[in-house]
Amino acid sequence: MARRVRRDFSDKRIKKIVNKKLQESHQPTGRTPKNSLSIFSYLKPFIYFFIFALLIFVFYQVTTSVNISGFLSSGKSGEEKAIQTGPQEETKGETVSQDGDKPVDTETQPKLTPVPQKTQVEVLNGCGVSGIAKNTTDYLRKSEVDVVYMGNYSRYDVANSQVIDRSGNRENALKIASFLGIDEKYVQTEKDKNKQLDASIILGKDYKNLKPFKK
Repeated sequence: MARRVRRDFSDKRIKKIVNKKLQESHQPTGRTPKNSLSIFSYLKPFIYFFIFALLIFVFYQVTTSVNISGFLSSGKSGEEKAIQTGPQEETKGETVSQDGDKPVDTETQPKLTPVPQKTQVEVLNGCGVSGIAKNTTDYLRKSEVDVVYMGNYSRYDVANSQVIDRSGNRENALKIASFLGIDEKYVQTEKDKNKQLDASIILGKDYKNLKPFKK
């Protein structure tokens, strides 16, 4: 029968060695088993692929929820609508109102008659008698004739009063002559665009025979 040897722990050196061995046996080594390392290295590519696929899926979900294509198409249609809703072309016989109401028939609308423009003349004193140009001007203005200038002629030796057509419309000059009582033979045409008036009235020494001076 084997003989059991009893260890003497009274020796401090032996006791220290035994305690150290016991502590080392209870502490983890910190090493990873070779089997676990090989499994992790085998699964590593699949893990990366799964993460990459997950990111693509999340990106696809975000883009479809925002609906970028629909947003772009709506912006384009808005621009086209803004262009189409610009000034509307007039159609024959009707005009589309700005507020979108039913078209207005322009043929049934009353046509506006332009206001007739007053005949514009100048009154010039050609005989040197004071006050005759003013009397003639007052007479013409009471009859709705627009006297734009009143003054003296270049000379005072005009024997017969006359009307000079400045615009090329002899009919207006004849009406003014008839209105003042000037004979038609003293109506002449000398167009002058710089004067910007219809006729020039030159009062001669026969002014007393004109209507403004007859009582």
